[in-house]
Amino acid sequence: DIDNFADPPAVTVETFSYPEGECKDPISAITASDKNLIVARESGMVHRYTLPHISLEQKNVVRCRPHLLRLNCNSGKLAIIDTNGMFYLMDLDASDESSGQPGHQLQFERKDTWDMRWAEDNENMFAVMEKTRMYVFNDLQPQEPTLSSGYLASFKELEIKAVMLDDIMQQPDKPSQDMVVDFETKSLRDVREHIDSSGLQETYAYIEQNPHPRLWRLLAEAALNALDLGIADKAFVRCSDYKGIQYVKRLNSLGDKMKQRAEVAVYFSRIDEAEGIYRDIDRKDLAIDLRERQGDWFKMMQLVQTGGGDDQLVDKAHTKIGDFYA
Repeated sequence: DIDNFADPPAVTVETFSYPEGECKDPISAITASDKNLIVARESGMVHRYTLPHISLEQKNVVRCRPHLLRLNCNSGKLAIIDTNGMFYLMDLDASDESSGQPGHQLQFERKDTWDMRWAEDNENMFAVMEKTRMYVFNDLQPQEPTLSSGYLASFKELEIKAVMLDDIMQQPDKPSQDMVVDFETKSLRDVREHIDSSGLQETYAYIEQNPHPRLWRLLAEAALNALDLGIADKAFVRCSDYKGIQYVKRLNSLGDKMKQRAEVAVYFSRIDEAEGIYRDIDRKDLAIDLRERQGDWFKMMQLVQTGGGDDQLVDKAHTKIGDFYA
């Protein structure tokens, strides 16, 4: 009996048997995370089980018939959408003021909702679909809505991926990439605007007041493009990007601005631009080394034939091209 705390938490496949009789309170919604399994019934009863043992941990009652359930990234809060499109939030770890039992329904409601998604890297941020608008909430404070009718697929690093299922079902045999749309949250858009209008130093101070690893990474990339290695190094430290920190050290060791600019172009996969920079400073040897690092033996062969490299490089390029066609 899943309603009984005293019953064994789980049974093996060999000993499992279907219960006899008709279920008086059928399950209406279910969700799970790496820690918990949540089962909701038509009466509004919500059961929380621990995983992997599937033992009943707590019971709560909500004033609705749950239709959709979602757990946040730390399994501490539960989002509920009922059959009438009402949206509720429950703090599973907080104690209820009246009963003293764990599980407290927050004073937060939204109407006409049909989908929601918690952020994978922020326990207090989530996106909600209301009719044809998408709202992003952070600490229960809404941001400006965005027009969309897509189903929410993922929400991480301040970006929301939505799938236009209605468009896909109209032409299921001819899906296109346009049917998957990425939306940026307001904080991500604001940082982009700060970088363009206020500069890197002011943006650094702004992100310190609203920190997030994605924002620090965006600032680090902008600083690399501007060759402001001091800001880039500090931003990589703030987002705990060890590879980025080592990369900045390597750029500092180059000394020459043009070489740094070429390596930054490589970092952003602008290989042709990096080769052009090396050509401009008459360092065809570095351009050949770049193509060799990228494994682009055809371009490397063209550079060698125009007067760079030696016989060993020619033989190596021929061998690799032969392996490509083998």
